[in-house]
Amino acid sequence: MTLTLVRQSEHAHVLICSSCGEGCKRSCTDIEKPENSNPSRQLKIEIEKSLLGGQKPGWLVRVVESSCLDVCPVGAISVRLVGAEGVQNRVLTWTVKPEQDTEHIIEELKKHLQRTA
Repeated sequence: MTLTLVRQSEHAHVLICSSCGEGCKRSCTDIEKPENSNPSRQLKIEIEKSLLGGQKPGWLVRVVESSCLDVCPVGAISVRLVGAEGVQNRVLTWTVKPEQDTEHIIEELKKHLQRTA
């Protein structure tokens, strides 16, 4: 077998379903973004900017777009936090309406993440 464990990560991972974003693009009419942008990508950018941007220490987190998370909400985007600090099974999943929930999901994520410093 050639399977090799490279490292164990201290980082939590935020997975944002890009498939949900494609569905949401058709129904989230309040988003003032270019016609061809995926709302999942815009949500990812906002979360990264809030959690990882600026001069302050950030959180131990990676934010990535993923394929289907098997939640498939209508008019919303699935967001999953894997490796959450202090959560028994360390996996949390939300459905987010980006036009109204972006700040709320960022605050929820902060509750479960560990700071880098």
